[in-house]
Amino acid sequence: MPCALMFPLVRDVWRASEMDLSDGGRWITDASLGALAYLDGLASLRLTLCRFLTDSGSAQLPRLSGLQALDVSWTELGDRAAGHLAGCPGLTSLNLTGLGGLTDRGVASLLPLRRLQRLSLASTSAADAAPTPARRRSGACSRARGVSDLRWLELSNTRITDTGVGKLVAIIEDGSPYGSGEVAGHSHSSRRVFKQLEYLALSMTPGVGPPAVRQVRVKYGFDAPLPNAQRTLAKSNAVALEASNWVLRFRPTKERQLPPPDRTWEATRLVSYVAAYTREMSAAAAAGPPPPPPPPPPQQQQQQQQQQQADAGKRQRVG
Repeated sequence: MPCALMFPLVRDVWRASEMDLSDGGRWITDASLGALAYLDGLASLRLTLCRFLTDSGSAQLPRLSGLQALDVSWTELGDRAAGHLAGCPGLTSLNLTGLGGLTDRGVASLLPLRRLQRLSLASTSAADAAPTPARRRSGACSRARGVSDLRWLELSNTRITDTGVGKLVAIIEDGSPYGSGEVAGHSHSSRRVFKQLEYLALSMTPGVGPPAVRQVRVKYGFDAPLPNAQRTLAKSNAVALEASNWVLRFRPTKERQLPPPDRTWEATRLVSYVAAYTREMSAAAAAGPPPPPPPPPPQQQQQQQQQQQADAGKRQRVG
């Protein structure tokens, strides 16, 4: 049965809220994302190490209207994909670890994701364009925009410098507090950019000096609870352990493979459906448009013309 005929069944019967397609190899492609668009209840999607996804294909992800958690770590996506992800307003967790094509331009495009609570930019080309909730002045008041409710922010192995860290603590920059605007009669000396921040990772960031790390620790009341990880800052040991397990800071290899996904029976059936859909779409694209039908033989053409003439004569007599 073609997958197109299964769409109503998939939509109405298979109600999986989570799907892990990590390390899917060649069978997870842009066409696979088209199949996922029919899963109305999908809230969490993991696509780690799916190397055949492209920026163009990621334009289909906003069709997942209920999507809240997305993991596209160690894929080939970049700045254009980040722009498409900005069309997923329900996202609360976004893992972009290992996207070599993600730069400050892509990070800046994530500002519309105002519900975001977890964000990983580890092992990307991001630098000092921290996704801070910059403010715009409006008369005597200022209004915030951006991801102000972040709880976890993973910046390990990025190009961030002391300037970028300064944005996180709203230090004075060119005479004004960064990210907080100017409101008459208010002091910004104790303002924190992220009110809910519980975890900040700055490991392997040579552009960030020890004074900047200390400044963040003091401003947010952080500790370094994990052994041998003085730049992994968190409110507690439990938060640090949970957040560090969420991010794969190093690209999986044959020696360091991803653990196999733990799928339910229903999730396994859905994965089979996505695989079948992908194969059908790939085969259709390779085959190209169907060829035009061959012309009928001369004798059949003559019979068709005679029949058309007879039908025309009947219509004239009836008229």
